[in-house]
Amino acid sequence: MTGCRERAILVPSSLTMESRDSRVNTLKVGQIARAAAVFRMNRIVIFKDPEFNDSRFMAMVLRYMDTPQYLRKMLIPRKEELRHVGMLPPLRTLHHPTNSKSESLKIGEFRVGAVVESVGSDGGVWVEIGIDRPIPLRTVGRYSVGQRLNVRIFSQNPLAAEPVDQKEIPHYWGYETEVVESLEGFLASKKDAYVVLTSRKGEAVTPEILQKMGQSGQKRDLAVVFGSPARGVDAFLSKEAIGRYEMINTIPHQGTETVRVEEAVFVTLATLNLVRLED
Repeated sequence: MTGCRERAILVPSSLTMESRDSRVNTLKVGQIARAAAVFRMNRIVIFKDPEFNDSRFMAMVLRYMDTPQYLRKMLIPRKEELRHVGMLPPLRTLHHPTNSKSESLKIGEFRVGAVVESVGSDGGVWVEIGIDRPIPLRTVGRYSVGQRLNVRIFSQNPLAAEPVDQKEIPHYWGYETEVVESLEGFLASKKDAYVVLTSRKGEAVTPEILQKMGQSGQKRDLAVVFGSPARGVDAFLSKEAIGRYEMINTIPHQGTETVRVEEAVFVTLATLNLVRLED
């Protein structure tokens, strides 16, 4: 959509309900992460489905994928649930750089870092940013060891960085993961957002509908909602709530009896991408 500030995917905690195979479920959640990165969605919201709640596992995999490879051992403890994450494809976004040479860093370059040493406001803070050594952080605040933050290189000799707010980063910088108790409650808190519900019961997408959606979504947050493998989005919302939002069918002539959630995410975001200009 045009000019959206927050772009969120909303998926149910029952995404993985069809399989007990953790390898299969890891791949399924990984596809959601890849879709978010491909289409520059900056938030993934997991809303709880009372029939099946796998939100803990889903959030764990999503956060693992968004964490740069050089910080994973430090920030993400080894857990049995993550035993299959090694087969997931990397996001290959700008906040996951492959270059680890300190001499190639440029002034103004952004990195995701983590605090490796903090000895008080006068003793200095050192951060790991994926090169051959930690570097000093210019700051007047207090940071704790293991804290994740975004930094900008401001000096090459000596090499040093300063903390920055993500809003200061001009390009796509990954997604945040959030778990909420209720889909309807979360949407109600986003009064100014442009909410799109995906459903077989929705209006079939046409060029005219996309044009109208592009106009309606200008300069607004975007929230795209998907149902579970067993129930559509209408099972999670009251009739009054459904009436407030845009409901569309992005696969109106599907050749299969069902469309998997992860498939619907890719198709829908690709369709909406046609009417979203650069932010």
